[in-house]
Amino acid sequence: MKAIITSMLVGMVLLLGACGTTVHMTGAWKAPEAPVEGYHNMLVASLTSNVGAQQVVETQMAAALQKRGIVAGKGLDLFPPKFNPLTDQDKSAATQKMLDAGYTAVLTTSLVNKESQTRYVPGSVSYAPYPAYGWYGRFWGYYGYMYGSVYSPGYYTTDKRYFLESNLYDLKQDGKLVWSGQSETYNPNSLESFAKAFATQVSDALENGGLLKR
Repeated sequence: MKAIITSMLVGMVLLLGACGTTVHMTGAWKAPEAPVEGYHNMLVASLTSNVGAQQVVETQMAAALQKRGIVAGKGLDLFPPKFNPLTDQDKSAATQKMLDAGYTAVLTTSLVNKESQTRYVPGSVSYAPYPAYGWYGRFWGYYGYMYGSVYSPGYYTTDKRYFLESNLYDLKQDGKLVWSGQSETYNPNSLESFAKAFATQVSDALENGGLLKR
């Protein structure tokens, strides 16, 4: 019986791990000046100093947009490694590069806040009351079972919640903000699973807002 219970617990852990990361859109805003026909050529730029994370997020976001018929590129492929958005020279050069590549809009993604909370997860022992199992109805049967049972000790874990923002800027309107969306994720399983779920939610929101032109 213990082996069966252990197998069930392992199966539950594997099932939960396979569920991936969930991302929720918590709000969205669209400017009245946004073109009704939407955008077909879009550059994705993840604003982070972590190049590895930028690569994963931009790749997943571009792929999600491409599945919807959008021509989408990545900021890493366009901006040089030492690009400085604080200098007029670099900004002018980057703007020209985006226009020369045919992009009419740029979608930025950024982490705006992170919350962490530590909590205690109490230990546990599998429970099944009598008469489900005969050993429970007699003292020595119960004693013998519990004596050999494996107790799962309690532990402390840290829950993390990330708040993200996505902005869409119109390059034909001098980089004017035309759409903004907020989202959050709770304890992401991995960067890859988060980026995929995040890209799906944001691209869905853009499509529902009429901002994607196939």
